[in-house]
Amino acid sequence: MAKRLPHKAAAVYARTLLEMAETKGQLAPVKADLEAVRAVFAQTPALRRVLQSPSVSAEKKSKLLKPLADQASDLFRRLLRLLEIKRRLSLLEGVCEEFLRLEEERRGIVHARVVSAIPFTPDQLQRLTRNLSAQRPGKTLLLRNEADASLIAGFRVEEDDTVTDASLSHKLNELRQKLAA
Repeated sequence: MAKRLPHKAAAVYARTLLEMAETKGQLAPVKADLEAVRAVFAQTPALRRVLQSPSVSAEKKSKLLKPLADQASDLFRRLLRLLEIKRRLSLLEGVCEEFLRLEEERRGIVHARVVSAIPFTPDQLQRLTRNLSAQRPGKTLLLRNEADASLIAGFRVEEDDTVTDASLSHKLNELRQKLAA
């Protein structure tokens, strides 16, 4: 599963914001602000282009984000102001994504994608989640199921850089390679 790496500066801002939010006991409101911003980016793809455009002034970008800032926590407003001063508002989406990823990581939440030949039923997905979670004590596994008929049967679990392939097509390919050797 290809994961987009955050800009190094966005990761630093996110980590710092997370530490400040935890220290000040403001984790929940800051997290809610960042989830709201992530939703805005998802609903308004043009926002990303505007924030990344060098032809749009920092002042115009800041005015565009003012409605978000007006409803946000103090720490989030301070983050926006800092990004504006440093002319780095283009990093906002990356800061949001990295903050939310780090916060989930601290809570032991692991996201994985399960690709199966046919879609799993909710019960099958729950059983697989339970079985995989048993192998990762202290972790909460969240699985997202996708179907790919080319697997023929079985499934493949993709988690970060690890792939566990229990599909029939994978087993047939392995057998084909052994026979060819």
